[in-house]
Amino acid sequence: MKKRLFLSSIFGFLILTSCNKEKVRVIENDDFKWTVTIPKSFKELSESEWDKVEDKGIETFESVYGEEVENRATTLFAYKNGQFQTFESNYQIHDLETDGDYFKSNAEVNQIMYETFEETIPNATLDSISSKQLIDGLEFDRFEINIDFPNGIEMTTVGYSRLFNDKDFTINIVYTKESVGKELIKNILNSKFE
Repeated sequence: MKKRLFLSSIFGFLILTSCNKEKVRVIENDDFKWTVTIPKSFKELSESEWDKVEDKGIETFESVYGEEVENRATTLFAYKNGQFQTFESNYQIHDLETDGDYFKSNAEVNQIMYETFEETIPNATLDSISSKQLIDGLEFDRFEINIDFPNGIEMTTVGYSRLFNDKDFTINIVYTKESVGKELIKNILNSKFE
């Protein structure tokens, strides 16, 4: 009996220690010569899982604006932690002739995102801020929306974007837990571009 109890204890200990030894995931992207660390608590979403998230966002936009949206973004990665925390990066080609001035276009996209939240969550309190952010010496546009839901949940979305030649590169995070948000932001600000 003691032997079985001892083996059970060892087995339980091994399970616990193996759960605590999650690998640190570092993403290296050749297109942008970018290296970023993904928090241990985040799990990678499959392409089909992320497609569902994107489709829902597109449907929401289309219902608010009555216009069809063409998704031209190429997803670099998408990770999720729980129901509300996401960490995603993508890019799309910015054509000066059809998309116009990058900074003006970027500001319009931010306004549309804010208005979409405002329309679809009418009882929530929204606040936004646009700023510049240095990441590894490169200047990014930063756009943050804070959403206070009537049920007490506070959600924050933060997007960092920059034009690399003709590629509009974006990093997006969403979080409801302040500690998760701080870790995501720290990882983004500590990421490296060669």
